[in-house]
Amino acid sequence: MNRISVFVRRQRIKKLERWTMRAILVEAFFLALFPSISAAAVLVGILTWFFRLQIDNRFRLRSLPFDIPVIIFVVLGAISVFVSPARSFELITNYFGIVGIYILTYTLIGQNIRTQEQMLQLAKALALSAFLVVLYGYFQFLFGVDIADMKWVDGEAFPELRKRVFSTLENPNVLAGYLDVMICLALGLFVKVAGRTPKVIFALVIAALVACLAMTYSRGAFLSIAIVFVICGILKDRRILILFAILLGFLIYSDSTFVHRILSIFTTSTDSSEGLRLGIWVSTISMIADHPFIGIGWGGFKFIYPQYNYYLQDTSIVIYHAHNLYLQTAAEVGIVGAMAYFWFFFGTIFQSVTVNASERYSKLKQDAKSLAEIARQNAFKERLVQVILTSHSLNTLANSKAMFVERMADFSDKIMDWFSFTPSETDIRKSGKSDEDFSDAGVELKSSKDVKIESDEVEVVHHEEMNWSEDKKNIDTEKSNDDDKIDLQKFAAEKIELFPKRIEVLSFPIKTVIEGLRLGIALAFISMALNGVSDDLLFNIPSSILMWLLAALSAAINIDLKSDSD
Repeated sequence: MNRISVFVRRQRIKKLERWTMRAILVEAFFLALFPSISAAAVLVGILTWFFRLQIDNRFRLRSLPFDIPVIIFVVLGAISVFVSPARSFELITNYFGIVGIYILTYTLIGQNIRTQEQMLQLAKALALSAFLVVLYGYFQFLFGVDIADMKWVDGEAFPELRKRVFSTLENPNVLAGYLDVMICLALGLFVKVAGRTPKVIFALVIAALVACLAMTYSRGAFLSIAIVFVICGILKDRRILILFAILLGFLIYSDSTFVHRILSIFTTSTDSSEGLRLGIWVSTISMIADHPFIGIGWGGFKFIYPQYNYYLQDTSIVIYHAHNLYLQTAAEVGIVGAMAYFWFFFGTIFQSVTVNASERYSKLKQDAKSLAEIARQNAFKERLVQVILTSHSLNTLANSKAMFVERMADFSDKIMDWFSFTPSETDIRKSGKSDEDFSDAGVELKSSKDVKIESDEVEVVHHEEMNWSEDKKNIDTEKSNDDDKIDLQKFAAEKIELFPKRIEVLSFPIKTVIEGLRLGIALAFISMALNGVSDDLLFNIPSSILMWLLAALSAAINIDLKSDSD
């Protein structure tokens, strides 16, 4: 019974582990497609993971790199909701519903993604989802999306702009921020993979993502990804700069509206969105000054902003966020909560740098150990050689070797004489018989120098041993056939050698993919930090959940790489 119960328990643990991993993959895949399905998947994953914790004694919780700032942010965010001047029950439900999904996602992925194979599966789910999002974006651009009645662009400043794609994310700016993240992940893989063909493949992927980004006509997102291209090109791979120059030249040549839209950032434009952002920033700074410690409550910006509406002076217009990540966070959860949040946010970027440094240190340490070991071995060998050369053992060994070789030569001569087909003159003299006696028996005496074997006979004997035909013609024919077979074997060998090389074009080493993901996540957080200056794209629920998902994946990757280096 004990064996049966142990077997059943192990089977249950495996099933729960599979279901948890499936829930994680469903969340990653549907995050940008159907957020409600993604949220349900998180709850299922947490439930199956909880059941596994109850029966799996070998599964241990682990600490993630930024648990402390995350806990501080969550606690202060909850306090800000209860003491918010908005006095709305919606803040409480909104906080525990949305921030709860953030924390559950971070915990679920950070605790359960523990192998490189699981990391690769999660990356594949994100890639497939991004492919569908981009494909739908191309569909919108080709078949038209009229934005005349939408408030995404100032029609007076850009009358020629009639089409901005948003795909499944309901807003062009949000889609642009999402595409920035995916471009950064592709850039990380582009840097890490080796070989011309893999780099061409990822270059084409990056080009497709940048083209879809251009279709959103989002100025801040494009400027942010341009800065990421320059940083990554200078610090990692100069070919990225060439790729960006080619893509930018193509966009400038093919779309004048896009050029006008981007240049409006650096010119004195009449675009009302710029004035609106400046007015909102002034109001948000006033909020922070009035509520510096606890803030106005997480998610309470739209309730409190009418009291600070210095720009629009219209209570019917609802402003949901401050169009600035840093001001928004400080206003809602206070300065201390914002510091904890950005400790976690920017720490996700810097932890890749620290892991690289620790890897280099451990590698240098291992190299130093190996060099010291080699030096000790060489010193031991030198001492051993000196001892041998200074003693009489070497001469004794040489004499023994010469005696052994001489004895073995005499023994081999006797064996060869014993099995010889023709008796030698010495054997005849020892036997006491004359040459005539041997000639009468049909034996012709020949000395070893006179014995000759025809080359054809050797060929026949060789082929007879190989069970081939005894006929000389057949032998010649089979020799020609054998030559043909050798050519075929060479041809097949060449094909067999080429086949794995073709397969390796699309199957990269898993460690290379993991390192590319780590670099890509760091670049993605840099792009989100840059986007946060002009537009708080993380106010969007799928985008913010994606940020927490990538942070947890980065933590899991760095824990795995640190364990490997140790």
